[in-house]
Amino acid sequence: MIHRVRGVDVPYLERIDHNANVVTYVCAKDLIDGIPRHAAAAVELLEDMANAPDAVRALAARFGTPDRIVALHEFDLLIAAQLRREFDIAGDSPDYVLPFRDKLVMGATVATAGVPAPAFTHVGDVESIMDFAAVHGFPLILKPRLGAGSKDVIRLNSIDDCAALPDLSAEPFLVQRFCSDEVGAIDGVWTGSELGPWRASQYLGNCLEFANGGTTLGYVELDDPELLEPLASFAEAVLTALSADVPTVFHLEFFLGRLGAAPRIQFLEVAARATGGETTHMWREVHGYDLLGAAVDIQLGRIPATDPLSDASVAGELLIHPLVTPPCTVVDVQLHVPQQHAPYHVSVPQPGTTITQTFGYADIGAAFRFRGNSTMEVMDALRRTAAGFRMDCVAYDPAADPAIA
Repeated sequence: MIHRVRGVDVPYLERIDHNANVVTYVCAKDLIDGIPRHAAAAVELLEDMANAPDAVRALAARFGTPDRIVALHEFDLLIAAQLRREFDIAGDSPDYVLPFRDKLVMGATVATAGVPAPAFTHVGDVESIMDFAAVHGFPLILKPRLGAGSKDVIRLNSIDDCAALPDLSAEPFLVQRFCSDEVGAIDGVWTGSELGPWRASQYLGNCLEFANGGTTLGYVELDDPELLEPLASFAEAVLTALSADVPTVFHLEFFLGRLGAAPRIQFLEVAARATGGETTHMWREVHGYDLLGAAVDIQLGRIPATDPLSDASVAGELLIHPLVTPPCTVVDVQLHVPQQHAPYHVSVPQPGTTITQTFGYADIGAAFRFRGNSTMEVMDALRRTAAGFRMDCVAYDPAADPAIA
């Protein structure tokens, strides 16, 4: 097991018999709380997950060639696939995983299948960006082809923004025409031929802004049948193009606009993983389904549960960054929201807590989970909570940290 999942319990003990199997873990050092150390045959703790392949090889030399290699984090899927090829064991191959990781290959694959998407191309220097801009104009989005979580994604509003570009030769990048439509996501299970349990959501704010100084990010599940029907067809087209005959959990992001009275849905990107943030919690608590459990089952060669989710409740989440850039220390927290609109779960760092995370969607500040009878009801609760929450922070002072003193 290559473990890098932050902020949510992975049901390893529920899905794997640690007594009948020799189960070993390669784990990021700061995420050790997420694994069952008492049940593991061995645990390799790493400061840098770039060393995971060598750690897996060392465990194989000690315990023998593994029957399975499981990875649940987006950054580890391709590494796990390459190790499977090296050891000649069952599971997703690099050729399968690459289109879910490389955004250029991904976009080309779904475009070939006829899925609409804003124009894009590979770029390796400023000249290639300018060539693309000459055809499509500004604004543009520049993103690492193997990136995740909106890290290092840049909006280019004009030629002047190109003066502050990163080193485009350091890793592969692509440029894409900016789309001003709203952004949403579909999370769920793909059986290899059809959708299993799934939910579509609309973001409040967007991941790009949240990763680049934005304070809030939320989303609410959609309950409009006139939207859900075309979104289901859209998801089926994308996953048929990328994962025909291969089951997977997925997080699929899309642009949602209007073409006359009809919805206009365009492809943004997709990952063969359960989403981050509070989604996995809400699926367990509101919908009674374990997305990460399904992901473990799939990578162990099992068929995941594919019963449709109940339509009884709509879920939503809200994430709030501190106004002071981490590392920062919380000095005061206040939440004022009427009980009838309150989140059903609140995770707020208490005064004295130091926030260090600057990337991703876990441990980045405050998090709230909501459920209600409709999209409108949950949207209202989310907005009231955002307006009624305050978290005062100051820049982190090592001299005031008792752990260091």
